[in-house]
This record gives sequence, C-alpha cells and structure tokens, in this order.
Amino acid sequence: MESITVNKKLFLFLHVLGISVFVLSYICACEKEKRSTTSSISADSPNEIKFHREGELAFISKESRKKIKTIYIEIADTPEKLEAGLMYRRTMADTEGMLFVFKKAKKRFFWMENTYIPLDMIFVDENMKIVKIEKNTIPMSEEKIPTHKNTLYTVEVNAGFCDRYGINVGDYIQF
Repeated sequence: MESITVNKKLFLFLHVLGISVFVLSYICACEKEKRSTTSSISADSPNEIKFHREGELAFISKESRKKIKTIYIEIADTPEKLEAGLMYRRTMADTEGMLFVFKKAKKRFFWMENTYIPLDMIFVDENMKIVKIEKNTIPMSEEKIPTHKNTLYTVEVNAGFCDRYGINVGDYIQF
C-alpha cells in the first residue's frame, strides 16, 4: 500500500516537473522572439526607411534607342544621401531604384556596408552611357567595388534586375 502512494507521488512529481519545464521553455522562447523582433527592423516596421519617389528613370537600348524598362527613383545628390545610399533598407520593389548624382565625373569606389539588399550597381558616364555593371553585390560586404571609369551617375537596383530586363554596358539612361 505504501509503495502505491510513493509511485503516485513520484508520478505526480514527474508530471508537474514536465509541465513546468514545458511552460518555462515556452516563456523563454517568447522572450527570445520578443527581443529579436524589437532589435531588428522588419519590412512592416514604422522605423523602416521608406522609398521616396523623386522621379523616373528609363533604360534605353544602345541598338534600338527604345526604352527597355522604366523605374521610379529616389535621388541621392547631397553628401549625406550619397554616403547613406540604400543602407539599412530591408526591401525595395523591382520597380524602384536609387540614382546617385555626383558633382563631377571621376573613378569611384562603392561598397555594401550596412546594405541588406543584394544589388546590381550600374555605373554611368557624363553622356548617360552605362560603362560598367556590377551584378549581384554581396550584402554587408566592405569589399570595395571600383568603377574603373569616370562616372557621373550610379543606379542601384535589386540584384538580377539587369539580367531580367536585358540592361547591358553601352545602353543609356534617361531621367
């Protein structure tokens, strides 16, 4: 009779212990999820840097002189905007891009530090001709990406954009 009481107590103890471990695990998981969502910026977050439509840019074929694709652009033309670029952005629509406008044409270096979106970088000279395309850049990389030629403009779009729409060196931009 006494062994039955000990078995019942042991069973009850193990049952309560199991439930306690489950509840504690659940609480810890919820706290971890809460910390991760508050420390990172989601696409729906009010802290997300929003796209500011400031114009349109067309890619023009070098052969046919016809529009290949048109996108909406945000313009980086101040020292602060040129330095920030697309840093800290989590998303960008395929119909959007950033146009960097410099004061004079020269060889430049770009990098992907604090940039979460893989990009195609399109380097453009003073005649609006595409002189280099750096495809599928690596997010968060500090490796320098040289233009190798004098550029006055740079267009940044989502990685794969140039392949999807047939944008090539020698084509032109118009904005």
